[in-house]
Order: sequence, then C-alpha cells, then structure tokens
Amino acid sequence: MTAATGNRCGHDPRQPHLTPALPIRKGKGGLPRILSLAAERAKAWYFHPKKCPPMQSNPKRRTRSERREACQIVLETILSHLDLASMCLGTPTAASGFIDIDMRAIVRDSGIGQRRCERAITVLKEAGFMKVTQPRTQNDEGQYFGCRAIRVVTEALFEWLGLGPMLHRERARASERLRRKAQKANRKLSDFMGRMRDKFKVPSFGRAARRLSPREEEQRMERRIAWNRKWGELVLQGIDPHEAQRRTNEALGFPPGYSPGQDASL
Repeated sequence: MTAATGNRCGHDPRQPHLTPALPIRKGKGGLPRILSLAAERAKAWYFHPKKCPPMQSNPKRRTRSERREACQIVLETILSHLDLASMCLGTPTAASGFIDIDMRAIVRDSGIGQRRCERAITVLKEAGFMKVTQPRTQNDEGQYFGCRAIRVVTEALFEWLGLGPMLHRERARASERLRRKAQKANRKLSDFMGRMRDKFKVPSFGRAARRLSPREEEQRMERRIAWNRKWGELVLQGIDPHEAQRRTNEALGFPPGYSPGQDASL
C-alpha cells in the first residue's frame, strides 16, 4: 500500500514548503533584518500551531497543514513588500506617490495559486495581523469604482513574534531614510506617501447584487479580530480551547457555538 504524500496543491505535510518563490532578500543590499527574522520566527507556527492561537480559525480543531503552509508562504511574501515607515505593502515614490502592490504581485512572488493566497490573507486578517481596505473613487460620469486595495500589516504580528521593540526602532530608521530621500529630491514627504486616484470611465453593466458596504465589512472584520484576540488570551492562560470559546462568546455577546471559522453572518 502506498502512503499518501500530499494533495492536489502539491502539499506534503511531512515536507512542507514554507518559503515563497521570491524569498526576502538578505545580506548586503537586502531588506532590513527584522523582516527576514519575522518570517523565520513565524515558521514555528506551522509545526506548533498552538504557539499562535489567533491563527487558529476554529478552536475545536487544528488548521489544516496546507492552509498553515500557505500562510507561511504568503506571510514572507507580504513581509518582502512591507514599507516599514507606513506599514503598508508597496513602495513610496517621488513620481507617483505610494504604489500599493496588487494581488497579482502577491500570487507571482509567492509561487502559489490565487485562491490559496486569498485564503491565507483571510486568516492573517482574522488573526489581526493584517488590514485591507478597498478605496473607491468617482469618475466624471458620477460612477464609483474600486481602486487598488491598501494592505496594512499591524504591529500585533511583530508583537506575537517578540519583535515589538525592534519594530519601533526599525520604523524610526525607515522614516528617517524616507525623510532624507525626500529632502535630497527637494520634495515633500507627502509626495512620496500620497496615492493617485485617476478618474476612468467605467462601463455600466446593470444592477449588481447587493454587497456589504465598506463599513459593514469593516465591522464584521473587527468582530472577528476581537474574537480571536480574546480567545487567544484565554488559551495562552492554559484554558481549554472549548472553554475559551464559551467564555469568549459569553464576554463578547456572540452565540454559544460561534467561532470565526464558521458562519460569517454576525
């Protein structure tokens, strides 16, 4: 009988691939050490998921190994694009302001499929380690359309990795480097950090089905983050995950059996 060695996405739980197609650049000319250090420390979460309860979408069972693998790959990809001064994913430029990376760049540099990337980002968002906003602008015809998403990495990620103080130092250095760059180019700092919102003509395709408003989506994500943080605190105190779930729902006023990995209808 042949032992199972993986699944359709090529994942082998005994030999996981935790590094993206385009790893963080290290050494001379590379990125700040804190970024590669964060990626290295986070890899322990694959082998020991209980070390980071917020990454567990369901307290009743461990997150599947292929999802944990995707989270590690995407996390390093995200860190490789992180601007420490703003904590946004992208690059500040004098000519075009801040250029946010898009999902295509994340998929390309991670080396895994878009659906796996999207699911991994959802886990990171629900853990409180990322925030994603979708700005909208209006064209000359009065129609609204979405601009490139703004993806932010929160300080909570670095705090869970024991890198909070180091992050504060590195952010100060990054801000100073950007200030000197702006001064050398005889430009304002805001020129590097502003985002362009060009107006395009967007064709109308009739009435679309109702989607959650940005505010409703934000509120739903805030509920998930609050749940994960409360549950994680209780688990770290040594409380059984099921009991931690009950206490979390009781404290936050959620239904008794709720967890973020189930129904998102709250």
